[in-house]
Amino acid sequence: MQKEIDLDLITSYVLRTGVLLSLFFIAFGTVLLFVRNGGMNHTLSYLSNFSNSFDSHSIPLGGIPAGLAALDGIYYITTGLWVLIFTPISVVFIAIIDFLKEKNRLYVAMSIIVLFNLFFAMLVIPRFA
Repeated sequence: MQKEIDLDLITSYVLRTGVLLSLFFIAFGTVLLFVRNGGMNHTLSYLSNFSNSFDSHSIPLGGIPAGLAALDGIYYITTGLWVLIFTPISVVFIAIIDFLKEKNRLYVAMSIIVLFNLFFAMLVIPRFA
């Protein structure tokens, strides 16, 4: 007999873990910013000045591993935000699995559309902004 998997419990753990992990990265990155007086070769006063053109587009995603290894606060905050963004996306993946298991084609299709919309909004639309 196959053991029943409780996807609601898994969803709960994914949400809780994602939020806590995100909180850790953002809090640790904020502390690093103040301790090291900035990040990404910019001082804290430069980063906090709204007239400067430093925003999320200035942070190369490919630089995240090196930034984390260098204890750069900006990269820790960026990682925390990406974890927070992908937490609900992972819940949609879990929902698709659950609906596939239940053979509920309508909700599988709707969940795939939601997933497509999320990725489209994150990856395609910002390129035109």
